[in-house]
Amino acid sequence: MVRCYNVYMKKTYILIALGLLLYSFSLFNIFVWDDEVFIQQLSIAANNGTIQGSQTYFRPAMSVLYPIIYAISGSNPFLFHLTSVLFHIATAVLILYLMRRFFSDKIAFILSLLFLVHPAAVEAVCFASSLQEILFTFTGLLALYSLARQKDISTSHIIAAIALSTFALLMKETGIVFFPLIFLYLSIFHRKNSSALVLFGAFSTVVLFAYVFGRWGGAGSGMEAGGLFPIMRVPFATRMMNIPMIILYYIRTFLFPFNLGIAQHWVVRSINTKEFWMPLCVDIFFVCTAFIYMFNRENYRLDSRLRGNDNRISSEQAQRRSGIFLFFFLWFLIGLLPHLQIVAINMTVAERWLYFPMIGLLGMLGVLVQEDRSKKTEDRIQIVLIIIIIIFFVRSFARTLDWRNGLALYGSTISPTSSFDMQNNMGVELFRVGKYDEAKQYFEKSVKLAPYWWVNWNNLGAAYEREQNYVLAQKYYEQSVKNGDYQLAYENLAKILVMRGTDKQKAKDFLQTALEKFPNDEVLKALQEYKK
Repeated sequence: MVRCYNVYMKKTYILIALGLLLYSFSLFNIFVWDDEVFIQQLSIAANNGTIQGSQTYFRPAMSVLYPIIYAISGSNPFLFHLTSVLFHIATAVLILYLMRRFFSDKIAFILSLLFLVHPAAVEAVCFASSLQEILFTFTGLLALYSLARQKDISTSHIIAAIALSTFALLMKETGIVFFPLIFLYLSIFHRKNSSALVLFGAFSTVVLFAYVFGRWGGAGSGMEAGGLFPIMRVPFATRMMNIPMIILYYIRTFLFPFNLGIAQHWVVRSINTKEFWMPLCVDIFFVCTAFIYMFNRENYRLDSRLRGNDNRISSEQAQRRSGIFLFFFLWFLIGLLPHLQIVAINMTVAERWLYFPMIGLLGMLGVLVQEDRSKKTEDRIQIVLIIIIIIFFVRSFARTLDWRNGLALYGSTISPTSSFDMQNNMGVELFRVGKYDEAKQYFEKSVKLAPYWWVNWNNLGAAYEREQNYVLAQKYYEQSVKNGDYQLAYENLAKILVMRGTDKQKAKDFLQTALEKFPNDEVLKALQEYKK
């Protein structure tokens, strides 16, 4: 027992060392992408002494945790990044201990290594605003592991699992996946313990009912308003056409995580061969292959320690192995369900949304690797997996460097077909370093792709103001104000009207309107004093 403990402590130390090495440079990355807006909101909340609730999200646990980190570190991103890295490593360690409940020690270690260094996880770790992705996964895994490590599940174990699952749900809405997942685990591996199933089902029903009441009854609908993102601007039927391509994206990203990107807003708008039928065929092939493997008992052979007694494993062992494969297969599907656009969310796909479903795919891989083979074949498979881990490590390390600043991040993935968001963000970074002509080109692409947005019009106006073309600058600021209540656009337009405009009445009226919307805006107040 002591020797086994020491072996696993060594493996834990290896995971910690590799994780720190892999993400060492990311600790010194600056805030990028939506992090800047996120930190600004935390700063405003800190100055006002209140935490502003989100109309889009209902994440009470994160609404407490984020301000605590901000109170300690301020606008320094180091502590945010350190928290993400440490919890990512802790999640990999937890996966090691969870997987050994299903697989051999060697396979469990390989699977945890794959999770630790997988390039698809980099976005969740390096993007400070997605800390909840890691935390809800870690907390939910604790709930599952608290049951998986027990031979006989008692009422106290069920209550502990419910409490942890609820905490995961309060970190991110996607945490709801742990309720069906744990029920699935109990149904497959503890189906004889009917009292545990009934108890977990009853407690889960109560918790989820309270959550629904708290969110939709007391905290608003939590739905995104305005339909800013392309996937949110299409009807339900069109979103359903995107499901085959979305599933294929996540499978492909898991297997070949090299062409990585952010702000992915593509939309499949018609049923065609490339974007619908081919992905659908691949998805059906994936599902059918999984079911054929699962229920073909002839595929399950003895482990090497049983070879010589029989050429096949017992019926009980075959059923367990089939059950393990089914569990992780459904883990992947359950994990993807919140991201299939059945309810529209703010991007079509995102690498960080693979963070939790990836564990299901790793579990499926573990079943395939654990098939009984000759020692020579097993060694070859392990060598291949070690090579993959090394390749993934190198790719992930390079990807962490992409996240060091906005210009590196957007420049590493942007193309002429990139989304309106990417075009605008690239323009912002170029504008900041004084490349105004290049920045203007990206802003123009952005407004062409999303003429209904307000940020891109404001930025295009700023580019023309920089050229002292105040007529076009005013026109684009006005378009930004027309599209949405963007505070910066109100400030910029007010400056143009007051400092450069000839219609004093128009400037006065607009300034009054702007101050009614933003009564505490210092820029608008200063302009009002200047006009006097």
